[in-house]
Amino acid sequence: MNCFECLKSRTDSPDHLKAQPAPVSSAPAAGPGQTVVGIERASGGVSQPKRQAKFAYLEEVLKSQKGMAALREYMATVQQEHVLDFLEDVRRYRSESDAAARAKSAQTIFSSYLAVCAERELSLDKPVRDAVVAGLSEAPPHLFDAAERAQLEELRRDVFPRFLKTPLFERLAGLA
Repeated sequence: MNCFECLKSRTDSPDHLKAQPAPVSSAPAAGPGQTVVGIERASGGVSQPKRQAKFAYLEEVLKSQKGMAALREYMATVQQEHVLDFLEDVRRYRSESDAAARAKSAQTIFSSYLAVCAERELSLDKPVRDAVVAGLSEAPPHLFDAAERAQLEELRRDVFPRFLKTPLFERLAGLA
């Protein structure tokens, strides 16, 4: 029987319409916007977590002093540590209660990271950048929320998966 006949026989049978049970996995489930660490097959074919669960998600690394230090060290090797500086500056900005101080901080953050040709310019979509420019004069606490989300998503999608494969992460997770 060739491939076409085999496929046809499977689709002609009503058995292919029956619900199949979902495969069982002991891997950690990722929540929305979270990056799960890779999964490795054990000798028995059952999925096992590859890394320590404590640092399985970007958010957990960002909350930990040791995690931030290791991630910052890695990001320096790929010339991206300014992203972490931006995230820290935005957190400080958001916690500022004095409106005048917040306005001054907003200008500093904008000129350092978001202005076109800034020394430490971040890659951002034009609508996100334009929304920040429009709100600079008022400097509301949520001014940089969209830019922060965009940078976190970039970290999740690009930098963090590469970081997970480094000796820095292995030391952080206690695997080395």
